[in-house]
Parts: sequence; structure tokens; C-alpha cells
Amino acid sequence: MKKRILTICCAMVSALPSCQLPIAAQKQPSNLPSAIFVDPPRDAANPTRNEAVWIPSGGVLMNGVMYASAGTGNHPTVLNLHGTPGNEQNMDIAQALRRVGYNVLSFHYRGSWGSPGKFTQAGGVDDAVAALAFLQDPTIAAKFHIDTKRIIVIGHSYGGFAAVRLASAHPDIAALVLLAPWNPALDIPLFTVPREKFAAAAHSIFDDDEGRMGGYTDVDMAREILTPGYDWRLETSAESIKKLPILIVSAKHDTADDEGTELADALGHLHAADLTTISMDTDHPFSDHRIALEKEILNWLQQRNPRLATGANSR
Repeated sequence: MKKRILTICCAMVSALPSCQLPIAAQKQPSNLPSAIFVDPPRDAANPTRNEAVWIPSGGVLMNGVMYASAGTGNHPTVLNLHGTPGNEQNMDIAQALRRVGYNVLSFHYRGSWGSPGKFTQAGGVDDAVAALAFLQDPTIAAKFHIDTKRIIVIGHSYGGFAAVRLASAHPDIAALVLLAPWNPALDIPLFTVPREKFAAAAHSIFDDDEGRMGGYTDVDMAREILTPGYDWRLETSAESIKKLPILIVSAKHDTADDEGTELADALGHLHAADLTTISMDTDHPFSDHRIALEKEILNWLQQRNPRLATGANSR
């Protein structure tokens, strides 16, 4: 009986149409950096590791993780700033960067994803500044072999806004990478509506924040942007960051407030020292261009860090 069942199963399998997995069938593309698809050899003495860290900010400790690169030499280090609420955290980019020799620090702002405290958008900028100070702390720098003169900030969406504000206050960072950077000022007209329509307007922009930002709602987000006394224009920082190497990557199927156009134009008028802009045929999270995004970031950074061109992660 068992033999008969086995015979039937084999016949059924053989009758199925043959299918090939496209990735397995394809040859590895030669135009991609190897860090996207090749793991580095293990360094037994100083291995690659993930280590939970707690970053002081505003009297609490934010949840973070250091994607620590292998080797004993000092590593260029990336501060990764996710958007709100942070559904896309760009960990694939973090892993690719680590394979080529970068440390990457990723964390959650106060009041988000389990970090204590209360989230605000202005407060998240302060959290980014606190995370930079954490990386520059001599004890932390020694522990993770951080080259404090080569700290790169990558910010996505709201994280792009926070990254620009951080760079404006600390223009001694090594480089700035902005992925679909959000310009909050462009949303102010959308929130200038009759009271009965305000909640719907807020939800139209912050539709995925509920339950993820420690009780800070979509309405709270919109109200904060309308509160006088804080400059929400991305381009205001152009003058103070114009000497930095800056990469701005936008998405063609995104909204106008996430394209970085105003900042790029302002930097162009100021004759920024090293500005690169790229537009990709994708959406706000770069959903179907993740490998292309990794490629552009890796190539752009390695052109500015020639010692990493070989992919060596131990120096």
C-alpha cells in the first residue's frame, strides 16, 4: 500500500509543470557591488555581530542595535534614521554596508517601538543628535572600533528631515544620505482646513502611525507641525550643510513632500560642494528597488571612501 501511494505521489509530481526560481537560474550580475550578494569571510578573533545598545536621550534610554563590522581597525560608521512610524527600517542597506566594512547604528526614537518617553517630531531630531553623541563617546567608539571622523548619516522620510537638522547642527559629519526626505512644511496647507475635516486631513498623511508611536496620534503629528515656533522647512538647512557630500534619492511614485526638491534646489543655488540626486521608478519605501538602492548607496559611499573599495573589513 505504501509503495502504491509513493508511486502515485511521484507520478503527480512528475505531471506538474516544471518551474525555475529566477534568482537561482540567473548569473550573478557583474555590475553590482559584491557586498550585496556575497558574505565576507568570518573573522574569528573579531567577528561581525549585532549588539543591543541603549542610547541616552531626554532622560531615558532609547532602544538601539549596533550592526558591528568585523576586524580590529576603526570603521566608518553609519547612523541610520528611520521614518515615522518606521515600518521600513532599511536593514538590508545596513547589512550590505556592514559587509563592506561599515558599522551601522539603528535605533528607535523616544516613544516609538518600545523606546520609553514621549515621541514628538521635534524631539526625534534631538534623539538623532543624542545618537550621534553616543557614537562619538570615546568608550563607545573604542568598543565598536568607530572612526569618529567618518560618521555618515542616512535618513529615510521623516528620518531624512531629522538627518538634515542633525547635519545642520553638526556639519563635521562625513556625509549625508537622504532617502525620500520629508519636507513637513509642504503639508501645512493640507492641515489648514475646517475643524471637522482636520482629523481626516491628518490621517491622510500619517495613516500608519496609530499604535506605533507610543500614543502620539496622527492628529498630534499634524498639530505639532502647525504649532508656531519651529521651522519645518527642509531647505532652511541648505546653507549649513552645503559643504557636505550629500546624496538625495527620490522615488517617482512618491508624493511631492518626500522628493527633496526644495532642498536640492537650494543646495544647487548655493553651489554645494558635492551633491548627487537620483530618482528611481518606485514608491516611497523603494519597495521594488531595494537592490538598486543598495547599489547606489554603496557605490556613492565607496567613491568617497576609497579604502573600502576592495570590500576589506579589517584594517
